[in-house]
Amino acid sequence: MQDILNEPAYGPTAARILMTATRLFMQRGYSAVSISDIVQAADVTKPTLYYHFSDKEELFVLVAIHMLAEMYATMRRAIANQPDTRARLVALAQVLLHEPNSDTRMMRHQAREHLNPERQRRLAEAFKRYMVDPLREVMQQGIDSGELRGRSADDLTMLFLGLMEGFQRQTAPPVEPERSDIYQSISTDHFSAETLVDLFLYGTAAR
Repeated sequence: MQDILNEPAYGPTAARILMTATRLFMQRGYSAVSISDIVQAADVTKPTLYYHFSDKEELFVLVAIHMLAEMYATMRRAIANQPDTRARLVALAQVLLHEPNSDTRMMRHQAREHLNPERQRRLAEAFKRYMVDPLREVMQQGIDSGELRGRSADDLTMLFLGLMEGFQRQTAPPVEPERSDIYQSISTDHFSAETLVDLFLYGTAAR
């Protein structure tokens, strides 16, 4: 998908580097991946990588934007022809919970830790355009149809996204490794997309 935030159209070599960097960054985290790791895994030379990408920071930004653009396209397909707000939210939840490389929380944490302010701004703009805006559109449609009420579309979007990110199956190192032991015994496998959406819509109070 061509990125409307000026993501280039990648040729075969650049695409292979990007795909390899995506896998390594998502598996290990930004700081644990070196340029040497990427060129070795992608079977290219360092001059070839630097021909396509200026440095490791820029490569991470483009990896993240490319992932977000692909998520955007998947989300759009998922909600097409869904009959109502709940069905659209379930479809979005399934994407956010189960799509490969959907761990946006880890991505943003890594960006804050390692990217300069300008690159953080670019990534934040992409996150808003590709993740927040599609969710907000669904929330606004729900408000307009009378299916949602009590909060603004912006508030509902942040609440929903926060809930989904809390149950994403992370493949990268934990954002807060010193706290990981607290949650090791808690299984989230039984929280399906439908269950989480119903919790979001209806809460847990007896009705």
